[in-house]
Amino acid sequence: MTVSSKKTWIVPGAGYAHQTYELSHADHFPGPIYPQRYFLYKNHAGKPDFLPTDRLVAGLKTVLEHYPILYGRLALRDDGEYEVRPSTEGIPFIEAAAEEDFAAFEPDCPQHRITPDLRAIDQLPSEHMPLLGIKLTRFANNSGAVICVSRHHYIADGHAFALFIKNWAAIVRGESRLPFPPSNDRRLLRLDIKPSEEEQRQFFLQQQKQHQPDYQPGSNASVNKGVIIRFTTDKLQALKADAMASLSDAEKKAGWFSTMDAAIALVWRATVRARAIAKDRLLTHREAINMRSSYPDLPDNYFGNITNQALITIKAGDIVDSPLGRIAARQRQEILASRAHTMEQWLMQADITSKTTQLERIINRTPFVDIFITDWSKFGSYIIDFGEGRPIYYRRWIVAPVRLLYILGMPPASDGSSTGLEFSLGIDETSYDRFCNDNELLAYGRIIG
Repeated sequence: MTVSSKKTWIVPGAGYAHQTYELSHADHFPGPIYPQRYFLYKNHAGKPDFLPTDRLVAGLKTVLEHYPILYGRLALRDDGEYEVRPSTEGIPFIEAAAEEDFAAFEPDCPQHRITPDLRAIDQLPSEHMPLLGIKLTRFANNSGAVICVSRHHYIADGHAFALFIKNWAAIVRGESRLPFPPSNDRRLLRLDIKPSEEEQRQFFLQQQKQHQPDYQPGSNASVNKGVIIRFTTDKLQALKADAMASLSDAEKKAGWFSTMDAAIALVWRATVRARAIAKDRLLTHREAINMRSSYPDLPDNYFGNITNQALITIKAGDIVDSPLGRIAARQRQEILASRAHTMEQWLMQADITSKTTQLERIINRTPFVDIFITDWSKFGSYIIDFGEGRPIYYRRWIVAPVRLLYILGMPPASDGSSTGLEFSLGIDETSYDRFCNDNELLAYGRIIG
């Protein structure tokens, strides 16, 4: 789709602090990956200077002065931890021109429209890569543009990085101060006594045995098609009510679950049904959990990772045949248990002792998980305004070999209220059609290919 591109390296100025940054132990918890966020903007008024590059670059340079860590490069220490060492190589800002008009993404911007040539980072992680990449792709006829922002996950979680993007957008709009000045004291999330490599290995083996004893390496290799399911607010409310009604009175009294829990249970069940998995097989889904509410002493704008995980293991037959509310309630129980973890319980799961490269850490990342779920709907992505209004669509990149389910918000109503959610996920090619025609799923959601 891209017909031309130009790369500019943004390098630190004369005041750059040449220092090494120690990561927190929580920073080692997520995989060493580069999540890719796409903000698609339509040139409604046909402005000739739509999203001007010079303003985007100047704003980025200004914001990076407050985030000098992003100029650095990751390095593996002898003790198995990573740190960020100073570098003057810079950060890539890529500007590309596309042969397609913005109309090619309408209506709905289906997942297959997010193609590899829109990515800001297109390499596997290594110790020499930049920690941040930006790509601006302009569509034909000056009809609009997409901004892809990608950062290394060891540097910050989705919540923290959303604040970085909002700071950048504010400066581009002409604001003189950052609305969310970052705090970066990573000593707050480090264990006083670090576990040994043997302790971490035994902990990992115990988790694997507990959550999926019949895991077979390579079982996720065929996941290669992306799909989006759209749930409007009224359908989500109906789903929650129906899931609650599916429970006995005793189960209703046992615990509350959220609308999000019900929606996740519905989508997971549809994937299991579509894949025709043997009913006696144990399956685990992993959900990323924001731990900020568990650590009130952390600064509001802490720039780093504060994410735990909830692991829910259920037999495939129970996922398919049990009342939907029972699965949602079980999920809520595990989320609450994860939020109650001590720092040691949480960070024992982080890869902070093995002396392995980033690529090796990706290959070994939570291999027993059937599906990984992360909620991006609370990042405020539809208010990211670089001076041209909110994005029309917000999307992410599908990773073909892994089952990932990303929860995205839909564009808000004019009063700012929620209009629903979109779930973006990867589905096995062999079960894709069955998933897209699942009657229970279609009773509440609409498939966007």
